[in-house]
Amino acid sequence: MTAAPVSRRVAGPRLRPDLAWQLRRGSALVYVIWFAVAIPLVVAGLLLEPRWVGWMMLAWFLVLILFTLAMRIADGRLRKSWADVVTQLGWRIKATEPELRERWPFPPFDIDPNAEVSDVTTGRHRGREFWTGRFRHKVRRRDLGFDFLDLQVDRPLPPLQVLPASLSQVAAASLLPLDLTVDGLPGRYCLFNGREDHAQAVLHPRAVEALAQVPPFGFSCEGRRFVAILPAYRDSVTALAQLDAACDLLDLMPEAIYREGEQWAATHSS
Repeated sequence: MTAAPVSRRVAGPRLRPDLAWQLRRGSALVYVIWFAVAIPLVVAGLLLEPRWVGWMMLAWFLVLILFTLAMRIADGRLRKSWADVVTQLGWRIKATEPELRERWPFPPFDIDPNAEVSDVTTGRHRGREFWTGRFRHKVRRRDLGFDFLDLQVDRPLPPLQVLPASLSQVAAASLLPLDLTVDGLPGRYCLFNGREDHAQAVLHPRAVEALAQVPPFGFSCEGRRFVAILPAYRDSVTALAQLDAACDLLDLMPEAIYREGEQWAATHSS
């Protein structure tokens, strides 16, 4: 293992990542909440002052419009902030890069054939090529999404997918998890693919120290593919901190895990 800098601490999100995605996308959840409030408002208005029911509904409809506009403005600000960072660091932004999906042989990327990759940024950070962007897919007719970070890996890794429980609904809703005990990390983590002893070896104390400084995220690896799975709609400060933490995780990867990956790759080579 090589030494790596520890990212500075960044506050975590207030909402669960899957709920934040649904709200920001203006999905059916937004309208369910709107109607859940609208119906009691109508009933209360009819009981108290029927003349004001129409005005109450108009005001509540304006709340929905303002919320939608606020989400779009917030999304625009996040995109502009990230674009400024990309320009300063000499990275590149692409509207989409469909061929990226062919790089990932593991869930959830291989579940939905109609999944989309968008807002892709490519560049080099701490000596590693990376691709990051947004992944959108469906699980049981439910539209879900998250951000991904594909980092260059020089040596193969064994199959492994570890996610915080807060991301399990977003990234691997169709898989059965195994609870992991990770001392030093907030919240609950789950193993969705791979061996538990491999997960514990990767999440050793120095790696945990780096990951504990940033909001929780997970990762999937197999062969020469390593993808961090992150909540969508993060600010640029959080995105950069998590990019550093993901690099830390690879820089601190135990040699034994690389040897396991080489053995796995040797038995699965065509």
